[in-house]
Amino acid sequence: MKKVIFLAVLFLSVTLIANAQNSTRTTAYNYLRKGKLDLAKENIDKAVANEKTMHDAKTWFYYGNTYIQLATTDDEQYKDIDPDALLKAYEGYQKCMELDEKKRYYAQTLQDMLVISNNFYTKGLTHYKAEEYPAAYVDFSQAVEVNNALDNVDTLAMYAAAMTAFSGEMDVEAKAGYEELIEMNYDNATIYSDLANIYKKEGDLAKAKLVLQDGISKYPNEATILFAQINILLEEEKHEEVITTLNRAIELAPENYTLYFVQGQSYEKMNDFNSAEVSYLKALEIKADYSDALFNLGAIHYNKAVEIYAQANDLPLDAAEEYEKMTNTAKKDFLDAQPYFEKALVQLPDDKNLINSLIMIYQKTNQLDKLSELKNR
Repeated sequence: MKKVIFLAVLFLSVTLIANAQNSTRTTAYNYLRKGKLDLAKENIDKAVANEKTMHDAKTWFYYGNTYIQLATTDDEQYKDIDPDALLKAYEGYQKCMELDEKKRYYAQTLQDMLVISNNFYTKGLTHYKAEEYPAAYVDFSQAVEVNNALDNVDTLAMYAAAMTAFSGEMDVEAKAGYEELIEMNYDNATIYSDLANIYKKEGDLAKAKLVLQDGISKYPNEATILFAQINILLEEEKHEEVITTLNRAIELAPENYTLYFVQGQSYEKMNDFNSAEVSYLKALEIKADYSDALFNLGAIHYNKAVEIYAQANDLPLDAAEEYEKMTNTAKKDFLDAQPYFEKALVQLPDDKNLINSLIMIYQKTNQLDKLSELKNR
């Protein structure tokens, strides 16, 4: 008789313990319904850590519910309880789906997982706008992962992750992301120019050119791809091809003054200074205070003057007439350079090359007032 009583007591105590653990889970659920998220969290954390309830899909369903509320609440007293709440909600729902053999929570879990994915994407945008690229990349990648768990392919999140990695100079991650998008035939021209720039940065110009050829075949009128191609041609010093490609790019982006500047530089490399001058002047028609174009325009005339002076100084002593003629021509070139250098100095007041060039011009053309003003400013 005593043995029967003992077994009955033992059974009762086991039942009470089991009920106590289930009660913790139920308490968490009740607190969640009342919006008391701190107490819901406290109780559900206990439930998922307990051997009696940790293998039950319902426990993890409540866990996911609790943490998704913590992640999305507007209530200031709960917003910062757990910075990883969104990730924990995802992990909770994953565990629920793993244990939910009868799919009792399946439909609701799928809906909540989509909410989690959207929230990861929104967080990523916030970090991206703040130029917090590593954090943005993590969030976008989490959005991709959540969708993968649902057998969804979220190419927008994939592109956002790759683009963010590129912006943050996370080249390994960006390259992997862009290559995957290209394999999926994702419709965006930028991935080709960005990926080519990564290969160029790595010194693999052959691979960069292959990527651009692929991009040009799909997007023949996309300026960003042409820009990337121009950069590679400049690296290879193929200036005639640069000019040809620039003409196509200018047709697509005629207001892009930097294209005319690069065109001018390429003409200079080919010793076609007249064409270079025309290109720089076109750049200034669009942006009158463009200091690079102003400096290069001035330099074309300045360098001609310096060269002529050097040739004049090599003349024999009895060539006085020719010497005077050459130095007058040089002075004219100095005066042609002067307004461009002066305008550039307004933009770059501490540029030593500009200052020294103007000192030379003022000295050679006998502009002593301007020389004194420049030296004493």
